[in-house]
Amino acid sequence: MTRVKTNRKAKRKQSRTRSPGQGVRFFLPRARVLLALAVVGVLGWGMHSLWQQVAPSVIHRERYLLSAERITISQLPEWITADVRAEVVRDAGLAGRLSVLEDNFVQVIEDAFALHPWVEEVVRITKRYPPGVDVQLKYREPIAVVELSGPNGAILVPIDAHAVHLPPQDVPKLRKRYLPRIGGIVGRPPVGQQWPDPRVVGAARIADQLSESWESLHLVDVLPSARPEIRDQHRFFVYDLITRGGTRVVWGAAPNAEPPGEDAFDAKLSRLKSCIEEHGPLDSVRGPAIVDVRHQLEVTPRTVKKTSPPQADAPLVK
Repeated sequence: MTRVKTNRKAKRKQSRTRSPGQGVRFFLPRARVLLALAVVGVLGWGMHSLWQQVAPSVIHRERYLLSAERITISQLPEWITADVRAEVVRDAGLAGRLSVLEDNFVQVIEDAFALHPWVEEVVRITKRYPPGVDVQLKYREPIAVVELSGPNGAILVPIDAHAVHLPPQDVPKLRKRYLPRIGGIVGRPPVGQQWPDPRVVGAARIADQLSESWESLHLVDVLPSARPEIRDQHRFFVYDLITRGGTRVVWGAAPNAEPPGEDAFDAKLSRLKSCIEEHGPLDSVRGPAIVDVRHQLEVTPRTVKKTSPPQADAPLVK
């Protein structure tokens, strides 16, 4: 038993006292790794410095320059008649100037397309070689027109669901005639910018959410109030919808802007459809005069003024 204990103590003592050669062998792999890392760092720094010197003469060689023909974008929807790609290439000067080797290549492409008024979002950019780029875009869609007064009559200015002023010349006249019309507005922002008037923003929101039912409800105009109303410290505009038959639908506030006590969009739409089921389509003068859908369905019929029958001339009194 004593001999076993003695052997264990000897082994522990031997493991604690290693020879100098063993320590060198232990630290040698670490030194080699550190040396290798240092060499790689020096080489990387040298290559970077060399690239900085030769880059200007390399990256702008013709083989690396992007040409207009090598830029592809998402297919244009039927409501856009403009050549978006050509306009971006022209306005940003992309053809033959931008190299695929430049560090900011993708950012320059994104900024160039994001500035176009028809582009709502640059979704993805894929760089290719030989020099080329695929740009996936989300386009704006005209959802309504703002009716403005012009020297030669009404001017219909298209906007999207966010009330961004779209290029009027790019939207066919026939399409603009059948879009919801927003009236009572003065002035307009530059093309590609959002309308500063909050009444237009609210009207665009109404037109967007009613887009699927607009034709079936025989709606024509969205008319915002001239001044906002205030209820319980809640500031909002009131909107009327005018039908093809002249019925005025008191819609109330825009979606997500309803004051306390006023129902939301779905409840209002349901009431309007119930009114049509009960009173018939709102596309003629036989429909109601006013339909209020804000709190509950209130229908005001049209009144026809009765004309007095012609009276015979009174006899002359002599």
